[in-house]
Amino acid sequence: MAHGVDFVHSARQAQPADGRSSGVQIETAAVHRISQFIALFVVLVAPLPFGSVDLIWVWIWTALLVVSLMTADLSRLCRGDLWILGSTIIILLFTCALAVFQIWPGIGVEFASPAWDVARKFAGLTLPDRVSVTASVPWVAFGPCLLFALVLVRAYLIATDEKAARSLLKATAYAGFAYAVYGIAAQLLAPAKLLWRTKEYYLSFATGTFVNRNTAAAFWGCCAVLFLGRLLALSSDTWFSRRSAPQVRHSFVDHPVALCSGLVACLTAVGMTGSRAGVLLTLLGLAFLANLHLMQYRDQLKRYWLAAGTVTIAAIMVFFVIGGIASSRVGMFGMGDPRRLEVYRTSFDMLRGHELFGWGLGNFEAAFPEFRAADLGSQGIWDKAHSTPLEMLVSAGIPLTILVCGLSAMFFGRMVFGSFARRRDNYMPATGAAVFLLGALHSCVDFSVQVTGFATLFAAIVGCGLAQSISTLERPPRQFTTS
Repeated sequence: MAHGVDFVHSARQAQPADGRSSGVQIETAAVHRISQFIALFVVLVAPLPFGSVDLIWVWIWTALLVVSLMTADLSRLCRGDLWILGSTIIILLFTCALAVFQIWPGIGVEFASPAWDVARKFAGLTLPDRVSVTASVPWVAFGPCLLFALVLVRAYLIATDEKAARSLLKATAYAGFAYAVYGIAAQLLAPAKLLWRTKEYYLSFATGTFVNRNTAAAFWGCCAVLFLGRLLALSSDTWFSRRSAPQVRHSFVDHPVALCSGLVACLTAVGMTGSRAGVLLTLLGLAFLANLHLMQYRDQLKRYWLAAGTVTIAAIMVFFVIGGIASSRVGMFGMGDPRRLEVYRTSFDMLRGHELFGWGLGNFEAAFPEFRAADLGSQGIWDKAHSTPLEMLVSAGIPLTILVCGLSAMFFGRMVFGSFARRRDNYMPATGAAVFLLGALHSCVDFSVQVTGFATLFAAIVGCGLAQSISTLERPPRQFTTS
């Protein structure tokens, strides 16, 4: 390990003999810094304009990320990256092909949506058959899928450099801290305002810059996981390293007081959302990360079980402190929402006859009214299934859903394995795995990952965790200094 580090260090310090080559390297490094800044800007700012739910923001962030990818540093890619990046690109191309197929006119009657036959009979229109229940929505809905993949790939490329990966996670964590402070202050001082607009929903709960409190809870929960991950990395030297290990002086952003402040602020914001799933899954993500980190020292049984017991007690205490509103809602309404459960049942009914290609990407809102059960009453507009995997089944069919879920399982396993395989910076793949667990489970009972502002943060952290699940020694030495 030491020889590998020395080799990388010497490669960084080596000066080219040709002055012109040195100038080219400086210019290239500057381009890479600008490229990383553009990507980081997208990740940090995307939650600001009401979670970037408007389509215009999807295209703005996509355009910026395309520019960033065109100038990305690829010098530290290794063979192990091809499995992750290649599979991501293949799934994206498969999704694009499905969207084109769904809106392609003149498809066979056996695959066509019955809505087009109804339109021809009752409206007297001459319309071709399509798989999709709408003519253009699948292509529009492909935009957020493309953005998610671009963020994941760009964060992955940045995080092939361990120093850049640490900077990305720290910047994302403290951005979440800033959003949490705003959310707490806004709820206490101006609960009827959402940025510069009048707040229409969830007046009694903190939502930050998001419209939906459940999405805000998942967002702040992921940021809390980031702070805990860094705290665990710093505390490892105190708990498990040799007494003779030298004491390292940390910068302000790495100081335990600053990290604890960020963690407490994010947890407080999560509690103020009153989200049942948000609070419980945040605690699950924190406990998972802590246990995943401590398991690496499981050979020290006394300390391991002491630490594990402490984590359990702390999680219970935190639940009663920050989850007061959420726990009261659990007592009033239980863990399940009867209306949401009815939508889930109806969604499975919608799948019959459309198992292969679905109703069209983004078409849940258009297809659902025909199947809407009387038990749901007349209140509420169900534009989403409140379960991303279930909505994917309805809109994209079983094959694509299986591929995406299989890729997701592979990503999660890769990060968990990486947290044990790495000797240094193993907190980064562990943090990525904990954030993935939190976001994936929350999206099973809500639509947080379908909100652009949350999806960008989620994809960036997961991309960082995936890149850092591969040992630094497997990568080529650093060619340019980008920090």
